[in-house]
Amino acid sequence: MNFFRSEEHLRSLEGFKERKAGGIIALEDLMRLFSGPYFKNRRQPDYFSRMGGYLPDMIATMDTLKNAGPYWRMKWFEKLGVTLGLKLGLM
Repeated sequence: MNFFRSEEHLRSLEGFKERKAGGIIALEDLMRLFSGPYFKNRRQPDYFSRMGGYLPDMIATMDTLKNAGPYWRMKWFEKLGVTLGLKLGLM
């Protein structure tokens, strides 16, 4: 895995296949995703008890990523599973 390389460089690497193109994400989008409360609050003592409250924000952020491939977006049934898990208290 090579970080901070251009997309052209990534595509020229041996073993890269077009089907993996969905996993390409711009650094700006990656920084926005990892700067949300789901990741920022990991050092808080009550993180696990509040993690369910951070998930909707992370999912909403994933939907707004402009330069991210389909790998970084959740499908409707994955969102449904997370929503049901939160409502049932499983997460």
